[in-house]
Amino acid sequence: MQNKILIIGGNGFIGSHLIDGLLEKDYKVRVFDITLEKFRKPNSKIDYRISYQNNIYDLLEAMIGIDIVIHLAGTTVPSSSNIDLIADVNNNLITSLNILNLCVRQGIKKVVHFSSGGAVYGNSEVLPIEEDHKKNPISSYGIIKSTIESYVQLHKELYGLDYLIIRPSNPYGPRQSHTHAQGVISTFIQNAYRNEPLQIFGNGTTRKDYIYIKDLVDITIKLLEFNSIGIFNIGSGKGTSVNEIVQTINKTMNLKTEVIYSEERNYDVKNFILNINKIRQLLGFDFEFTSLENGINLTKEWIFQNRILN
Repeated sequence: MQNKILIIGGNGFIGSHLIDGLLEKDYKVRVFDITLEKFRKPNSKIDYRISYQNNIYDLLEAMIGIDIVIHLAGTTVPSSSNIDLIADVNNNLITSLNILNLCVRQGIKKVVHFSSGGAVYGNSEVLPIEEDHKKNPISSYGIIKSTIESYVQLHKELYGLDYLIIRPSNPYGPRQSHTHAQGVISTFIQNAYRNEPLQIFGNGTTRKDYIYIKDLVDITIKLLEFNSIGIFNIGSGKGTSVNEIVQTINKTMNLKTEVIYSEERNYDVKNFILNINKIRQLLGFDFEFTSLENGINLTKEWIFQNRILN
């Protein structure tokens, strides 16, 4: 019998794809979020609970009968987290502590926390980055993600709550909103369609790890099926520069877009590539990742078919 799963923040980009993957595996899924999905109608197979994370009573009720809680919710990204540090703590750290405490109270078997594969490590001189690498966040977003990880581990020590901490690289793909300050690939495709210039912070040569959303979801579900416990990087294991992304988008869309280079931002991690040997060894399979060109093409096709151009 499959575990019953509650996804907090399940109507966002990652959550919507995670729902698809879990339903394919016949999991029973409940979603707790402040709104329904932006790009799709409600799924009749999902038990939706629409409320705010700080509503303890609604959260507690949503956990009734649940085996695993997946925590995806967050109100900031690196660019916005430093604006109001206290709000970042209240809206993301405190609410996460409430979730963990409620998990213990409700006898939840396991909590899955989606952290960050770039923000918690910060700028590293050693690439690729292994899970036991020193954490050195350079934004409030990274500090909060790292602190939540510590509290997740503390709840294991104090109360026996099993955990899975996932540190994803930069996920991209269909249903990623381009209205927020993240998702460079989706944003660039949108701008290219509108014949608008692409803004690059810095000289575009820094290399980061990008993973197509379905690959992230498939590996996450594999970890659940293996009942994995601990911290896992999930990325492509390869680095791609922003300049290379622009080149691939131009090639895929048969365009030549204008690029504007701006001063780099101090909260941006410069280079990060994740070491993914741990998931390869644990899962015992040679995962075939979606190539950047194929992933960009799939994202482009979804954007065009759905006319997500405004």
